[in-house]
Amino acid sequence: MKKVLAVLLAMAMMMAAMAGCGSGEKEETKKPAETAAGTEAAGTETKAEEGTEAPAAKDGKKEVAVLIGDMTATYASWLVQSFEEIAADYPELNVTIIDNKNSVETQVANLENCVTKQYDYVIIQPIDNEALVDPINQTIDAGIPVCTVNGTNEGSELASCVDCDPVQQGSIPAEVALKNLPDDAKVVVLLGPSGNVHSIGRREGFQKTLFDAKPGIEILDEQIANWYKDEGMALMENWLQKYERIDAVISMNDAMALGCIEAAKSVGREKEMTYYGVDGLADACLSIQDGELTATCVQNAYAQAEASLDIASRVLKGEIDHETNLVDGELIDSSNVAEWIEVHTKNGQIQ
Repeated sequence: MKKVLAVLLAMAMMMAAMAGCGSGEKEETKKPAETAAGTEAAGTETKAEEGTEAPAAKDGKKEVAVLIGDMTATYASWLVQSFEEIAADYPELNVTIIDNKNSVETQVANLENCVTKQYDYVIIQPIDNEALVDPINQTIDAGIPVCTVNGTNEGSELASCVDCDPVQQGSIPAEVALKNLPDDAKVVVLLGPSGNVHSIGRREGFQKTLFDAKPGIEILDEQIANWYKDEGMALMENWLQKYERIDAVISMNDAMALGCIEAAKSVGREKEMTYYGVDGLADACLSIQDGELTATCVQNAYAQAEASLDIASRVLKGEIDHETNLVDGELIDSSNVAEWIEVHTKNGQIQ
């Protein structure tokens, strides 16, 4: 059934192209060739996708596409490195990693291409969970199983899901902030992209554990910085000029918090406040070691990639239809940061 549906879809796309479809739509179908990036690893292809032909058979291997949201994001980079390494443990799978450049349109187009090319399985790190519900369901309806990684499968319950509990992720560093901050603390808050389930959940965790417990804390400002260090830095530069007192930076990820630290260091105010993030990335661990970032919650990209490929393998063997796996978060602070620096050194994130 999968192959029949895929062939029908391919015929429809060819007929549409012959009929003179708009150039914008045809350009979208070519974007995977422009956005795929990375390096090859054993059992893994990280290459451009071209045309609408099915992936070439390789010794009977199953074809698995991994659609990464944005490889320039630090966490996504760790996720890609993990997929490349772990793929060697699954010789029956040919894993192709595709960068979607933080574009929902590109990610939707790549899902459509996965159907056209008759991939056997798709793992997707959703850029916008809500916007991708229908495309993911359409991929499943075409006979291709899907697993979301680092994103919810809400609305696509027939998809597998590997993720962390974002509320727990926010609550873990919030417990440290609860101990450190005075009842009348003044803080700034940085959020991820609008609508992002992880940003929303982590913010809820901070609310329940910190702000509800200490209602006297004043949130001076709360802004979206889209997970990026430079956007966090720009916001912090403005806040430092506007506010004489800032007791803490509450960030929904590490990169934005590190941007705030850089901004504070540039004007000699970094020691006036404490900093809290989420992800447990290599740069964050080094910052904790240097006495800058106060605490973070690790979101283990290696564990998520490992669980995703395990599910893909078992689904393709017919052992399960779909499965949800939530990986626990863990606090990283000065007491255990050396352990995580060793982890990131081994996985190549720290040279």
